[in-house]
Amino acid sequence: MDLKSSNMVTGGFCGVMSHSAPESYHNTATDSVSAHFNPPSKDPECEMGPLTTRLNQFRMKGIGCDVLFLVGDEQERSLAHKLVLGCSSTVFNAMFYGGLSQRAQIRNSRQNENSLRAPENNKCTHDQNEAAQTPQKCQTKPQISCMNGGRQFGDIEDERKNGTNIMEETTPTAHKMVADQTTSEVSKSVINNTPLCPAQFGLPDDVEVIRVPDCSPTAFSIMIGYMYSDVKSVVLNDDNVMHTLYAAKKYDIHSLVSECVRYLLNGLSACNAVCLLAQARLFEENTLLQQCFEMIDKNSDIALQAGSVTDIDRDTLIEVLGRSQLDPSSELVIFHAAQAWAEAECERRQIAPTVDNLRVCLGPALQLIRFPLMNVNEFGQAASSSLLNCEEIAEVFLHLTVKPRPYCRYPSGFRCFSRSKHSINRFNSLSSKRCSRRENKICFTADRDLLISAIGIYGMAPVSKIAYVDDKPPVEWSCQVEIQLASVIDPSTYGSSVCHSATNNLFLHGIVGDPTPILAYFEEPVQCSAHTTYVASVRFISETGVQTFQGKDGQDSITVDLPYDEQVTFTFKSYKNAYGNDDGNKTEGQIPSLHFLVPWPENPESH
Repeated sequence: MDLKSSNMVTGGFCGVMSHSAPESYHNTATDSVSAHFNPPSKDPECEMGPLTTRLNQFRMKGIGCDVLFLVGDEQERSLAHKLVLGCSSTVFNAMFYGGLSQRAQIRNSRQNENSLRAPENNKCTHDQNEAAQTPQKCQTKPQISCMNGGRQFGDIEDERKNGTNIMEETTPTAHKMVADQTTSEVSKSVINNTPLCPAQFGLPDDVEVIRVPDCSPTAFSIMIGYMYSDVKSVVLNDDNVMHTLYAAKKYDIHSLVSECVRYLLNGLSACNAVCLLAQARLFEENTLLQQCFEMIDKNSDIALQAGSVTDIDRDTLIEVLGRSQLDPSSELVIFHAAQAWAEAECERRQIAPTVDNLRVCLGPALQLIRFPLMNVNEFGQAASSSLLNCEEIAEVFLHLTVKPRPYCRYPSGFRCFSRSKHSINRFNSLSSKRCSRRENKICFTADRDLLISAIGIYGMAPVSKIAYVDDKPPVEWSCQVEIQLASVIDPSTYGSSVCHSATNNLFLHGIVGDPTPILAYFEEPVQCSAHTTYVASVRFISETGVQTFQGKDGQDSITVDLPYDEQVTFTFKSYKNAYGNDDGNKTEGQIPSLHFLVPWPENPESH
């Protein structure tokens, strides 16, 4: 078409619009053009958002959904789109589009039916082939699904033989146990030929109905919503996180599993570490497992309180009690934890908490308590519980009191990474004077390798009421304290340079007027070599002055008895600054005690 003809067509079209069109049509066209450049305000529900948001709106309204889940014992209904689920989960993908899909089930079902039609008297192959080629009518599609991810039970056995079991690849052992229990219940409906029909729920025939009896409705809803949010948004709390983790593990949604584990790690504490450890073992979450163990090891006294261990399973209890990394203040803590768990287990089994029943409930866990690590007084408390028989009591008592130590059936290896715990007290008595120095130091040397774990610090002493505006002096005190341990390069030189080994800042608090030393721990025990001089220092970080208790009659050297008839000797010196001034802290002052660990071979028999 040339330029002239093009102009003719354009002019003709314009002419028709200007001369032939009715006025109403002309106004309508004008209005549409105006609307194009000035669009009216839109309904918020009609605004274009992310695709997943629009799909989720369709799901909430039931538009285009092709699968219905009946979740939990309540059989709460949840509609969804197979496409969204299948592209977010390998398990859903296998259920809807793989070998576990509904079509594959129908095909396998027909093949099984045809194979059962073989004549008993072995008729000719022609009749069998003809029967196999005859289409079978199916009034209702097999739509039973449950823990096994939508599979028929014949399919499960085939997959096990072929090594293609999806759930075996993605589900922990504990989940398979739940799956077996669930399968036995749902299989009754399969045997009785009572498949779920979409018409029962007012849905089209192409909607697949799936039972999910083992998931919490809330957790399942969270999981579905997470997939529709493009795996970016999830709202978890203490009540639903474990159920959500189970659902995420079952359907192999790794990012949701990570979100659940991250939530649990953020809420991990010494009080709930043992309980979370049991869940981490159940779900085979190694990251959570390791963090729980570390929390329990560092805070054993709190983690093993009676209220923290009573609800776990026995395998988890055995896992905890057998750890050499535990750091309890006494083996009596371990004993009380085992006793509390056994009493709770008797209550769960609805049996009387007699000695025999307690021992039966504990089983092999009783053999993990290291009675030889107790002193005589501690063992007396354990023996009074009657959990041990007379023979065991006599055996442990002889082991604690007789030298050389006779055989004992209970383990005697040290906890805390095979390290014994000890302490020394420098002062013989408490001084009537008060210490007002912000910083206090003491030099010490040991004659064997060891690890310093904590420094003892005197707390605040009461002051006269004249120092307060009101008549009520404070009852409690709190203060930021810096503790430090450093090695002295040349002890013979005043103010010799030091090599800092460890420093820790922490807040201490206590009762005003209580002279009992408070322990300030380093983050990790500090290695100290034999015959090397170290400086231990304490500095109070406070805007106001300090007035603490102090000890007197400090000792020059102290010898501590160790296991296996060994000893360690500490010698003390006052710290001298560059001017040669002695702070006098050796005989009177702060830092009344040092707490230390001595490493031993893991095999006690080597001694």
